[in-house]
Amino acid sequence: MAYPGILTRGEFATGLITRGIKINGNYLLVDSCNINQSQQIDTSEKFLQGGPGSSVSDIGAKKITGDISFPIRVDDNGDLETPVIDLLNHAQSPISALTMDTNHVLVHRDLTAEDGGTDNNQLLKLNTLIISSLTIDCSKDSNLQCKVNFEGMIDEEEASDYSVPDSTKVIGRALSWGDCDMSREESSMRTVTSFSVTVTNTVEAHSFLIPYQTPASGIASTRSDQIQLLGFSAVKWTGTVSELVRSGADLNTFIHGGWMVDENLIINMGPITATFPIPLFNIATLPLTSSILTRTTNWTSLIRPRRPLTTGGLFTFA
Repeated sequence: MAYPGILTRGEFATGLITRGIKINGNYLLVDSCNINQSQQIDTSEKFLQGGPGSSVSDIGAKKITGDISFPIRVDDNGDLETPVIDLLNHAQSPISALTMDTNHVLVHRDLTAEDGGTDNNQLLKLNTLIISSLTIDCSKDSNLQCKVNFEGMIDEEEASDYSVPDSTKVIGRALSWGDCDMSREESSMRTVTSFSVTVTNTVEAHSFLIPYQTPASGIASTRSDQIQLLGFSAVKWTGTVSELVRSGADLNTFIHGGWMVDENLIINMGPITATFPIPLFNIATLPLTSSILTRTTNWTSLIRPRRPLTTGGLFTFA
């Protein structure tokens, strides 16, 4: 039977569906998902054809950009969710593309200039994504949170697999400050109040001008405004930590900056371990206030020249 008013056109969903995505085919419940197709579209304001008014369009390459955020969770066995492992492994060694299925990203894969602005939008699988940055942070007042930024393209016109949970075990326990620990060669770092770990990949998204093949030539049209090639030119691992300054608690081991070989700065986050074997520390900052004194230190990880990325990366899993 037809329901009155807006209910006739309603399509109802639970929060597990509207906030759910799939990473490499595995369900992940997120706090936010801001992944969308983007394209630089402008007009030329030169004196062309019709006078000083805008008369020529300038439509650039299309690509996928955006971010997701979620708490890092474990199941009742203490195991990490599979998509979280996939995201961390890809971030530290972005040599293979990720896929993402969503319930809400409507995109248009074909050439924008040859189809109307509202024609033929589809719910497609985002099948070629690269993580441009991933940040994990935690403090005594928050859970272990992860934010991931993506860049990518649609390589194949494949329908998105609706992100419906495959089992009832979709909500695990979020890791908290009590699941974390931090240490280095010279200090047990017992006065840490917050930390953050960031992986930054410099993504190169190239686009090419492709000759247009007319139907009369007998060759199918190859013109496209999709990004044609994705790569990365640099990988950087950084972090920051805040510590209380207390007399008698690691008073002589606060970091004053510099290159520290075999310092092995280690951050344990439940079953996740982040290891910085050779951190390059910035000089710490210590603002003078009337409240508790907190020193903040930033660092960048150096990799031994003879150690390839394929031998292991920043993250390991228990």
